[in-house]
Amino acid sequence: MKIPKDVSKFARDKIHAENDPYLPKKGLVDYSICKDCNAIYHNKKWFLDAKLYEQKKSLKDINWIECPACKKTKENVPSGIVTLKGEFLQQHKQEILNLIKNEDDRSKNFNPLKRIMKIDEKGGEIEIFTTSAKLAQRIGTILHKAYNGEVDYKKHENAKFMRVAWTR
Repeated sequence: MKIPKDVSKFARDKIHAENDPYLPKKGLVDYSICKDCNAIYHNKKWFLDAKLYEQKKSLKDINWIECPACKKTKENVPSGIVTLKGEFLQQHKQEILNLIKNEDDRSKNFNPLKRIMKIDEKGGEIEIFTTSAKLAQRIGTILHKAYNGEVDYKKHENAKFMRVAWTR
C-alpha cells in the first residue's frame, strides 16, 4: 500500500496497524517480553537481546505477553508460503535448507516478528511457512541469486500474503 507523503505520521501508523490484525492497535507497555520466544518490546520496537532478557525477566513490573509472530505460529496463519521443487532440490537439499536457515536467523536478529513458522516436506517438495510476506519474497530472491532456477512471486491483492514458487 502506497501512502501519500502528505498523510501525517499518526495516520500512517494507523493505516499500518490496520493492515495486520496481529499487531496491537495501541502500543504495548515498555519492556513487554514474549513468554514463548523471549522477544522484547521497547520503544515501539521488537528485538532479541539475551543480556537484556536476563536482566529484565526477574523484575515484577514486566508485562509478559505473546508476540504477534508467536500468535501467528500458534494459530497457523502464515503471511507467506515458499514452495521448492525440482531435481536440483533433491541433490542439494541440505545446503539449500542451510541457506534458508541462515536467512531466517538474519531476519530474526533484525526483526523477530519476521521468521519461519515451519518447514513441511511432501514427496519431492518443500513448503516453508513464514510470518512475513517480505521474508517469503526474500527467501525466493536468495535462492535465485545462489542457485538460479525459476522464481514465481504471487502477491495477494491486499498485500498481506505472498506465495513464492522456486523450481530448478
